[in-house]
Amino acid sequence: MISANLTIPAQDDAGLSGSESLLSEPPNDAPTVAHSRPPLSRTFRYRWRMHLTLAVLLVAWVGASISLPVVQSGSLTSIVTDYVGWLMFFGGLALRFWATRFIGGRKSHEVVCYGPYSLTRNPLYVGTFLMILSLAFLLKSPTFAIATSIAIAYYCVAVVPLGERFLRHEFGTTYANYCASVPGWLPRVGTIYAPQLVSVNFQTMRSEINRAAWWLLLPLLAELHTYLRAWPEWPHYLNWP
Repeated sequence: MISANLTIPAQDDAGLSGSESLLSEPPNDAPTVAHSRPPLSRTFRYRWRMHLTLAVLLVAWVGASISLPVVQSGSLTSIVTDYVGWLMFFGGLALRFWATRFIGGRKSHEVVCYGPYSLTRNPLYVGTFLMILSLAFLLKSPTFAIATSIAIAYYCVAVVPLGERFLRHEFGTTYANYCASVPGWLPRVGTIYAPQLVSVNFQTMRSEINRAAWWLLLPLLAELHTYLRAWPEWPHYLNWP
């Protein structure tokens, strides 16, 4: 699920050509994709994915904000959850930058199995999921963690398979082989394939930096929310954990 214009020195092609040739050879159980229909990109589940996700997360955030805190401010549990939350956030952010370096805004050109895409087919999604899950730790809210799990499950079951159907239709056996050799979510343990030289789309990287600046507001707001929620004067109308 990645594409990029890659510049690879001729003397280094030998180690990478084996991976590329595997993608071009049809696997024994490769599905027939030549006559499959492309997915409907305007289906409800795809077109409204962001709206549904934001609605679920916003309800959980607001509900948690007017509920009594479940973790005592300044306690060891509070400190540990803060550290875990920030580590998850910056880990997800770093994974998104790493994936963007290779995807370079050229998703639809070719199938490439380099960088993070040699470990998992969806590193951008994995990075985003880590960043959203980090908010549950920073908010110290099991309710938000449940809402996040629902949103992630929706993407895994309803949204991502739609995109993979499209890629199977576009790239046929090449993408089918990629799916057969690289897991969709949990990174495989093994060698990371990457050329020494990669042509980077700086406009795409700049856009990712701008998104990261907006993303950074969320954990800061979560920390502020947790601080205000501990005030005795803060309204606590609900009892959501």
